[in-house]
Amino acid sequence: MPASPALAGTARTARIASYGILGGLAGAVVMGLVALMMPIPGTGGAPFFVAAAMMMGAGSMATVAGWGLHLFIGLVVGAIFGTVVAKASPLRKSVARATGLGAVAGVAVWLAFFMPVMAMLMPALTAMPTMVGGSLAAHLVFGLVLGGVTSRGLSKGEFKCEACGQTFSTKEDLKEHAKAHMSSAALPPSAQEEFYCQACGKKFKTKEELAGHAKEAHPMPAR
Repeated sequence: MPASPALAGTARTARIASYGILGGLAGAVVMGLVALMMPIPGTGGAPFFVAAAMMMGAGSMATVAGWGLHLFIGLVVGAIFGTVVAKASPLRKSVARATGLGAVAGVAVWLAFFMPVMAMLMPALTAMPTMVGGSLAAHLVFGLVLGGVTSRGLSKGEFKCEACGQTFSTKEDLKEHAKAHMSSAALPPSAQEEFYCQACGKKFKTKEELAGHAKEAHPMPAR
């Protein structure tokens, strides 16, 4: 017995959110490696998040605390991002959309979180174009990894059209596609624009073309 729409939606949200969490973690790791190439002056080569932990008094645990906080934020952002993608059907239609939104999310985190923290803890860095530009690039990398990994959780062919066999990733897309079948069936044969082969799903503009296709591609076995 097929799952109800509510249960299917819950399962889809959980699946995509899980990929979002994984994407947030992967993005944070990659971003952290990029940040190692942009050490904060006067910290002995520490990346920003470790330097921030030093400024907050973490002492000898600054490296552990900095990396831990950095990865935790990545996980939180990933969970939120995955849930948003799962709930918004237009974002589930393609890998490109999810990946592009990941880049937008990376820039949003940079603007709403990173820049205010940098201005509060290390205001001198806001006057250094290389640090500002480098941090933006690092957040873009984070966003692209986040979106790319999350997009792997998008279902492929989750909903199938019983009339022609085509598959769609969302129920809304299937409903929109079904309108073509319904409108075609409601018209008289002379006014129909498309005819579907019941055997393979191919469509034709005339009944004659369909008949020729069926005769050539799906001949009836001799008795």
